[in-house]
Amino acid sequence: MEYCLGTEADHEAVYQTLLHVFHGPDRETFLGTLSDPAYRPDQRLLVKVDGRVASHVHLTERKIRYGGVSIPMNGVMWIGTLPEYRGLGFAQNLMRLAGERSRATGAVVQALTTRMPRFYKPMGWGICGRGTFGQILSRNLPQAVDGIVEAKGGGWHVRPWRQVELGDLMSLYDAQFRTTTGTVDRSEEYWRWLIGRRYAHVIWVACQGEAVRGYAFVKDHRILEIATDPAHPQALKALLGRVRAEALERAYPEVTINAPIGHPALDAGRSASGKMFDQDAVDGSVSMYNVPDVGRFLKAILPELSKRAQEAGSVPLELGLTVDDHRWLIHADGKGSRVEPDKLSRRHLTLSSATFVRLAMGHVGVDEAANEDGFVASTATALDAARVLFPVQAVWRSPLDSATA
Repeated sequence: MEYCLGTEADHEAVYQTLLHVFHGPDRETFLGTLSDPAYRPDQRLLVKVDGRVASHVHLTERKIRYGGVSIPMNGVMWIGTLPEYRGLGFAQNLMRLAGERSRATGAVVQALTTRMPRFYKPMGWGICGRGTFGQILSRNLPQAVDGIVEAKGGGWHVRPWRQVELGDLMSLYDAQFRTTTGTVDRSEEYWRWLIGRRYAHVIWVACQGEAVRGYAFVKDHRILEIATDPAHPQALKALLGRVRAEALERAYPEVTINAPIGHPALDAGRSASGKMFDQDAVDGSVSMYNVPDVGRFLKAILPELSKRAQEAGSVPLELGLTVDDHRWLIHADGKGSRVEPDKLSRRHLTLSSATFVRLAMGHVGVDEAANEDGFVASTATALDAARVLFPVQAVWRSPLDSATA
């Protein structure tokens, strides 16, 4: 038996193991992952028994947004062990190695989606990120606005996107989701690869004259991702009208819109008497995050923490953290901001790894975190400081990225 990093020579053996464990993916999908612009064979952590791949974990490499900063993340995927080798601790050991690998490669946070959160919680993972979506009767969506002319910019029309409009999609995505924690910071190369995976059956663009003002990735009756120029709210109505027409034509009675809380598409769905969902579990699966190195994570998000302290008028602000017996002191003080290891202040919190990641990512607020196991605040002012640094916020990844991250 050996624990090792994957190589190109292991691809076929890995694929056969995934088929036995998960009954998928199909070969085309598996080969598609190999063309990920960030992919390397050594992102796969393997357990081999007599040369056979018995257990497997794949670590994708992405950058995600945390407020106004971008931080490196490992998506932890395809965690599985062949039935005859289960119960030997292979998957647990690979997850520990995944944490070590993240520290070695510079990732400051890990994310996964699972139906078995109890397996990961003892290893410091916390449920983080909510499933937010709306379900609206197709007939209640706005009607198409093709041909309607506004005073400036010409008439509106919706059509399938063109390759030359990739830059427009990238700009709209960044404008729509730049402050949404957990969204993937996409490069042009990644965009091209993502579109090539064909998760959507059509990508609609809303145009005013020749200018692209919005887009929607649509799969059957689901809007997987939608972004519009906030200066042109009519673009959202145009896209929803086109989705309505297609849904009625295909006899889909209902349309699902995937988007973070506060997205204008969910507001439009609510106005159309739709049902809004904001929940930890979707179809039995939850999103979980882990911070393999708290100190490195705090340094990565320090610019955002400093910004929050300044906006709250709380500069300078200090808060100490004890996470699983390790200590850090945060100084949020503009250009003098820093994180010091092995130090605390009079204002400090003591909490577990799982609670820390839920609080730091914004999935829970201080008052909710205070009810979790192991949470202790030294003073009331420590709680006040934590409220400034770690406010509740939407933690969301697009379904397009969740399938690949």
